[in-house]
Amino acid sequence: MDNTYKTISADRAIGRETAQLIQEGEVIVPDSKPDIDFILKCDAAVNTDCKRTEENRLSYKGNMIVDILYMGKDKDLHSMSIEAPISDFISIEGAGEDMLSQINIRIANLECRKVNDRKAAYKAMLETEGSVTQCIDIDAVTAIDGLPEDQQRKTQIMTGKTVVNKSDDFSVQEQITLPATKPPIREVLTIETAISNCEVRSAENSVNISGDLSLTMLYISTEGSFPEVYEFDIPFNGSLEAEGADTDMYADAVISVKNVFYDIVENENGEPRIMDIDATLNADITVNAEETNEVLEDAYVLGSNVDMTSTELCYTALVCRNRSQCPVKEIVTIPEGCPDMLQIFKTGGKAYIDNIQIFDDRVLLEGVINTDILYITGNDEIPVYCCKEAIPFSQTVEARGAKEGMDASVQSNIAHIGFNMLSDREVEVRCALNTVTVVKDMRCVTLVTHVDITPMLPEELDKIPSIVIYTVKKGDTLWKLAKKFNTTVADILRLNDSIEDPDLIYPGQKFVIVKKRN
Repeated sequence: MDNTYKTISADRAIGRETAQLIQEGEVIVPDSKPDIDFILKCDAAVNTDCKRTEENRLSYKGNMIVDILYMGKDKDLHSMSIEAPISDFISIEGAGEDMLSQINIRIANLECRKVNDRKAAYKAMLETEGSVTQCIDIDAVTAIDGLPEDQQRKTQIMTGKTVVNKSDDFSVQEQITLPATKPPIREVLTIETAISNCEVRSAENSVNISGDLSLTMLYISTEGSFPEVYEFDIPFNGSLEAEGADTDMYADAVISVKNVFYDIVENENGEPRIMDIDATLNADITVNAEETNEVLEDAYVLGSNVDMTSTELCYTALVCRNRSQCPVKEIVTIPEGCPDMLQIFKTGGKAYIDNIQIFDDRVLLEGVINTDILYITGNDEIPVYCCKEAIPFSQTVEARGAKEGMDASVQSNIAHIGFNMLSDREVEVRCALNTVTVVKDMRCVTLVTHVDITPMLPEELDKIPSIVIYTVKKGDTLWKLAKKFNTTVADILRLNDSIEDPDLIYPGQKFVIVKKRN
């Protein structure tokens, strides 16, 4: 009798760790811009260009772009930015070369200060989360050729493995014309970006990605010194190469904005109202394939000893993935020391999830949305000011199949943020928070990797009683009894016509079992 084999492949989580990195530096005011009076606000974004698994660690490189908005000595708003390289690693026990990895970097805290009239300093605390996965291949026995099916017990297992794990850039281009209600552009101060309505689908050797690139532009018009705000969306829809992907696989992608370039163009009337946008987006793509296989669990051969060699396969299984949106609304009071508000230009914000708890069929997310409110004041010395406030939130996400002890990861972003000024000290901030929650579980199965069959010695066979009246115990099945007493399920049923359902026996039943001789 020969063994039939099949290679079972599955992802096994090696480890997930977090680390902190301090990035600090200085930004010099360009020669074309006036001196700094005071800094209003600063933002930063991190892009990861490459990552590599090594022995017991995950290394990465990228850059951090810092944007600073300041009030100049000329009492106008101005902006400046710097791109600084980052390079570091996270220690992950068990990591090795050529393993799969994912990395997520968030800016936990960012501080900017004026050093002198021509220089500003920044200090950022980056929180980096990295995970490493290994694809395991095991040649498992699926059947024993020549052995009757009723002497083999098989089971089905479903495993998943990553077939695509890559990072790729793609371009989004669009020409935007300001509406007649907005004044022409003199200078663009900042452009804030967000990704919304993102859909990812696997196709044959590719991944299709669609969504909206949302941009909020803060600019100085040709008609006044106070800033204007214009918000617009650019839809994108494209296909990225992903060798090995197929239509029935599960695809996911973390989309980030690497950079946005623009040119301001005059319209037919000579007014600077047209913007040519060229944005580079990065997609960190994973494609997973799920496979169901029937493998040998147990077997017996009449008159023979069956010795099985087995190994345990522990793998990461996807339980559920849920995309949801929840509203967050809060009345924010401007802190003492901040000037009164006359008019709000814009509000911005970023979401940070601090706590994730898994319950039966649901996941609780808790965190804060750090908002900044840019407004005109009633103070001639400080005509424009920016106030920062943290808005706490709590959201329960449906997660069918989730249970306590499983692992959950969450991507979050703010799809929309608006405001309603209630008084010179209060503003109602409204946010639409998008989350993508993925729940995974570690599962283990025992796989038979080899079967040896040797004839029983006569004395071994004689130890099995020739006939027995057996009383069923808890956990017994007809298959187990047939194996124990060297017979078949069919023979037990033939001798005991009182058994109505061969799959349903219960403790206390009595059977006549006769040993089968070759």
